[in-house]
Amino acid sequence: MAAHEIVIDRSPSEVFTWLDDPQKARQWVPGLVDIQPITPGGSRAGAKARHVYRENGRTFETEEEMLIYEPNRHIKIRGRAAGFEMTAEYQLSPTGAGTLLRFESTLRFNNPVMRLLTPLLTRGADQRTVQDLQRLKALVEAGGSAT
Repeated sequence: MAAHEIVIDRSPSEVFTWLDDPQKARQWVPGLVDIQPITPGGSRAGAKARHVYRENGRTFETEEEMLIYEPNRHIKIRGRAAGFEMTAEYQLSPTGAGTLLRFESTLRFNNPVMRLLTPLLTRGADQRTVQDLQRLKALVEAGGSAT
């Protein structure tokens, strides 16, 4: 499991928008190309969506389910794709004029060979998460979009 915290100098509602809005998510989540709803009704616990990613010239999809959805406070997602399952959890707490964002994730491979490589693969994912959260912080604090 990976866990990170970052303070963003904006309100929880401003930060939450960047977690919840697919257009904004594509600006800070590398490789995210599209989010296609599977279930009707928008963001809510139980909602499912297909996430399309393009990385290193390869396109792949994950089916993601919203496990927890508490506006401006808490999101937890479970994603599944060929070969792995992951969870991503974001918890927001007000801190003075800003927001403490806590992020936790898990990654589990289905293939025994990939399981052996888990420490190496999660180390790379962990470094990428830090970069992603820094990008999110910069975008939210700038109040605009990436160029």
